[in-house]
Amino acid sequence: MRVVAIETSGMVGSVAVCEGSVGGGLTTLGERSFERGAVSTPSLRSRAGPGGPGVKRHGQVRRGESASGTTLLPSIEEIFRDLGWQPEDTDLIAVSHGPGSFTGLRVGITCAKTLAYVLRKPLVAVPTLDVLAENVTPGDTPICPILDARRKAVYACIYRPVNGVWQRQTDCMAIEPHALLPLLPRPVLIFGDGVPPYKELFHVDGIIIKDGGLGTARARVVARLGIQLYEKDEISDPFQLQPLYLGRLEVEEKT
Repeated sequence: MRVVAIETSGMVGSVAVCEGSVGGGLTTLGERSFERGAVSTPSLRSRAGPGGPGVKRHGQVRRGESASGTTLLPSIEEIFRDLGWQPEDTDLIAVSHGPGSFTGLRVGITCAKTLAYVLRKPLVAVPTLDVLAENVTPGDTPICPILDARRKAVYACIYRPVNGVWQRQTDCMAIEPHALLPLLPRPVLIFGDGVPPYKELFHVDGIIIKDGGLGTARARVVARLGIQLYEKDEISDPFQLQPLYLGRLEVEEKT
């Protein structure tokens, strides 16, 4: 299976083209990363699909005004060109759908919906916190990726290792940090851009704070988790898919 994966939930976005299967292994054939400001809201000059045209039906990813981002679609096109592929060679579109940066998610989801519609390929939506959890190899210690939701709130989900894989122990939450604290098991490893603003609060016995690249979601992981969702027949409707909203604490970023 050939997968185009899109991740635009954070400060660093990425796209990836992968091939394989979950059971047989997944190979990343190409991946590009970019800063959040490198993608922009698409200009929809027609209503050919759920997110506008963006891609010509004969397979050439369109540059210019109708592109779904100043870097996003050209990055996918570049990977296809390097591989000698056409967009129609894709079997599945996978996208990280939040929580995270509202503006970034909107651009990434619009791009994914457009590709799925125009290429007539299935679309799957992968929760961003699940993607972040995969940055940690399952061991004995539970984890909790934490994202900054602003307005004194965070996005979080607690995971425990079960048979060598991460399983959610809570729903994805929009929650105030002081309310999250008593929910965290001990010991627990926490990471993500929602930790530094509240580092003193989380600096208690049994809570292990990790930095580094653990807080960056990656498109190649979106691809792998996307195949798992596809195999479970958890397909998204390109006309209905929206960024993952988490109640009243959801912050719609304007920058």
